[in-house]
Amino acid sequence: MARRNIVILGGGSGGAVAANHLGESIGKDHNVILIDKKPQHYYQSSYLWMARGWREPGDISRDLSAIERRNVRFLNDRIVNIDTDNRKVTTDHAEIAYDYLISSLGFETHPDDIPGDSHLAHHTWEMEAALRFREALRNFTAGRLVIGISSPPYRCPPGPYEAAWLIEDGLVERGVRNNITIDFFTSEPGPLGGSGQPSEFMREHLELRGINLHTDFVIDQVDGSANALRSTDGRSLPFDLLFIVPPHRPSSVLFDSGLAGNAGVDVDVDTLATKWENVYAIGDSANVPASKAGVVAHQQADVVAHNIAHELTGHGQPTRFKLHTL
Repeated sequence: MARRNIVILGGGSGGAVAANHLGESIGKDHNVILIDKKPQHYYQSSYLWMARGWREPGDISRDLSAIERRNVRFLNDRIVNIDTDNRKVTTDHAEIAYDYLISSLGFETHPDDIPGDSHLAHHTWEMEAALRFREALRNFTAGRLVIGISSPPYRCPPGPYEAAWLIEDGLVERGVRNNITIDFFTSEPGPLGGSGQPSEFMREHLELRGINLHTDFVIDQVDGSANALRSTDGRSLPFDLLFIVPPHRPSSVLFDSGLAGNAGVDVDVDTLATKWENVYAIGDSANVPASKAGVVAHQQADVVAHNIAHELTGHGQPTRFKLHTL
């Protein structure tokens, strides 16, 4: 069989796993190409630990070029267009033809979309933002801390609750917890927007830590003149330090190239295949009823990589996506 080009977009959890899998299984006989605008893979789940002071950027990052040891070519470049008619990907510096395409471009955060004085809101959903919040938190010794969620979906649904608990633990360790009131808000009816054990666990642990929960709190604006967060139903939360999980959207190149709508890229939930031949979407930007989390992207990547390798080699049997997570 002639060598095929398998192009993977995005070096996050899903993209890195797919590239590793394909490089090891078929990389000697076919061209496996990973493209990402960042030269490094960042373990995003540890951004919270970094904000807590338990990690440094170097502890949670690895050079993506190291993947070339596994028969994968890494292209450090910005993707500007995906042409499914002509089966090619355009970057700032190249055009790459593909026979198979795996999009793992994930979510982009848009903190500027928070209404009002959005610059006052911290978060830990990006590296630089997590480092800024760490400094703000170190200098915070008294007042009112407001933590919450702008709107779903966003990366790692339990993340804001974990953030609240880690922050509260740090305040206790520093001996300043008694000087600080903590409020937690969500635009949903409750933790995770539903009932069941995970939801009840989160409610229980917010209460145990003395963190006030405000549900159905949809942001109207961040009012910097009054240092208050206002909701569309007229409620108000004064703050001295503000932490808001920013709005998330699929990568803009997916919109610009016509692959994604507001819910992401539509896929077959069993195979992650899109309506375009030999094009797959995995991770946060795939429109599937599952958490936007690294563990989900990892499992999706295994399925897609296995099935592509099976199609090209005839070895084994095709498989389908069976999610194992909460």
